[in-house]
Amino acid sequence: MATLSEITEGHSKRISKITRIRDDRLSEALAARDRDLRALPAAAALFDTFDEQIAEARDRQLATGARAESARADALGEVSDALADALAEAHRVRREADLAAFEKKRKAEEDAEREFMLAIGGQASQPTSTSAQRIRAAKLEQAKKEFDAALVASQEQFRKSRDAALIAESRGSRDADRSFGAAGRVNDASMKAARAENEEFARFHEEMQALRA
Repeated sequence: MATLSEITEGHSKRISKITRIRDDRLSEALAARDRDLRALPAAAALFDTFDEQIAEARDRQLATGARAESARADALGEVSDALADALAEAHRVRREADLAAFEKKRKAEEDAEREFMLAIGGQASQPTSTSAQRIRAAKLEQAKKEFDAALVASQEQFRKSRDAALIAESRGSRDADRSFGAAGRVNDASMKAARAENEEFARFHEEMQALRA
């Protein structure tokens, strides 16, 4: 005994087959009607004009869509390139700032060591004074603080540059999509015009049928 699911599926298949057969027969009937109408001398010129109008409308739609797609792709490409350049520049600035911080720290440490050696008379074997050690330690600590602060500032500047680049990229993408949407609305208007022509042609069919009668 068939299950409810099998019965439902079988019914759905039969309905689909009936619908397909109906649509095919309707398409054949419409095609035959068009052939008969085109055979009428009085209708030939009207059919030619209609075909030209439909072809022109479709060409306009395709051209508008292609231009919109191309413009959008170009705009997004420019936005992507600008983002890549901005991020590359941000990385470059940060690297240079970090290198400058490292160099400043190295020089400060060398100066502190040199001043320490001068303070104790330039002899490594000579007992060091507490004052000279304290001065050296203070300068090394100051160099470290300045180095750490420079790295933090460099990272913060990089973050700001990166965020600004991402915001610009997002804004550029939105502008490209907005322009594409505007072009799409133009294309929709063209499609509405084509539909209006189709409606007019439907009336034309009725007139041709009356002419045959």
